[in-house]
Amino acid sequence: MKREPGNKKLKILIMSAPIGSGHRMAAVALEEALLRLENVEVVQGNVFDFFPSVIGKAFLKFYGTVLKFCPFLYELSYRWSNQGGGSLWMRNLLNGILLRLGKAFIEAVKPDVVFSTHATPTGILSLYKQKYDPDLWLGVVITDFTVHRWLVCPGVDAYFVADEKLFGQINDAAEHCDVKTNVSGSRSDDNDGKPQAENEKQSESAPVLIASGIPVRSGFALQNTVAESRTAVRKKYGWPEDAFVCLLAGGGGGMLPMEEIVRSLLVRRSEPVYIVAVTGHNDTLRKKLEALCHTFTNHSVSGAGAGDETMQSPLQVLGFTDCMPELMQAADVVVTKAGGISLAECLACGANPLIYRPLPGQEQGNTAFLQNEYGVAAVTDLRQLTEYLEQVRAVPVPERLRRQEQQKALYGHPEAAKQIAEFTVTMHRC
Repeated sequence: MKREPGNKKLKILIMSAPIGSGHRMAAVALEEALLRLENVEVVQGNVFDFFPSVIGKAFLKFYGTVLKFCPFLYELSYRWSNQGGGSLWMRNLLNGILLRLGKAFIEAVKPDVVFSTHATPTGILSLYKQKYDPDLWLGVVITDFTVHRWLVCPGVDAYFVADEKLFGQINDAAEHCDVKTNVSGSRSDDNDGKPQAENEKQSESAPVLIASGIPVRSGFALQNTVAESRTAVRKKYGWPEDAFVCLLAGGGGGMLPMEEIVRSLLVRRSEPVYIVAVTGHNDTLRKKLEALCHTFTNHSVSGAGAGDETMQSPLQVLGFTDCMPELMQAADVVVTKAGGISLAECLACGANPLIYRPLPGQEQGNTAFLQNEYGVAAVTDLRQLTEYLEQVRAVPVPERLRRQEQQKALYGHPEAAKQIAEFTVTMHRC
């Protein structure tokens, strides 16, 4: 399928999967960036739409149950599918079935470019390209700080990753999987957004590797400093300027054990913490935490640096909110799950993240990478959480803010979606 000459719009299909909110958020971030460019049409696709909704709902319920009650089963599955090439028969079987179900949708869209933010649509589009449309351009946006081997497929034209240190994982996966191309065209963002073909010759079959960072929504590309946000947001929400604020951020599903964290922190009256809990779309959790607000009403914050001021409650509960970037900047610590998007958002806006009890699989991979490469802290229980908060509290505020700005400059990629969009469109207009 070759593009027609002239002013025909570049049609871009973004395929994601609703397994966690991160893949979908990356797709939204890409769409935002692409629609700012001229002569581009964007279509969002959800791989779960390829089969009856009742099946998708049942799978997601089963997936959530396993993570909550039997995480070791997920860990076994993740390790098996991510070791060597022995699991590829399962990947290919599933993708072949889903391709039959989704082929009509792809043909109806007739995309020039496809972005995938999840392993399943990556595999489906890889097979589609091999069988039906060899001219289709396929880009894979990896939304974690680790690379699962099912993401490495034949026919991929570009991989966009969080850090160039992940290039080796792609190369290693290519050696163990059924990928026949020479995955060696590694590059980082040192070509001013120009396609690699303009800067160096490479085999047409070799995908381009680009360390763009994980795409986050435009709201996380804040222009103000962390110090400016800290003052403004605390005034906006009525937080005392010197209060020690801990933000609990569990993603769109509120996937943190927030209730036990809140109870543990608020009973420590000698060293109180002002807690802001963002429960996302988890209304059950929001209602439980709102009930706790009354339990701790008139809890004194004396000793938190706020003099003898008394808050109505040291716990503030928010549901889904678009104000996460400024909340993250204004908090002293952001206790977060170890999803790739959640961590990328923290880094992009200059927050001080603390990973709490990462789940098996990609969350543990993300945690290991950020601990080793970026110096991000992680804890696995409430005692370690309390100790870390005490360590942060002991550091003067100006020094904390300086460290956050430094981390933002080194590891934050607020313009990742823009870079990916401009690279792709520029390449197709050459």
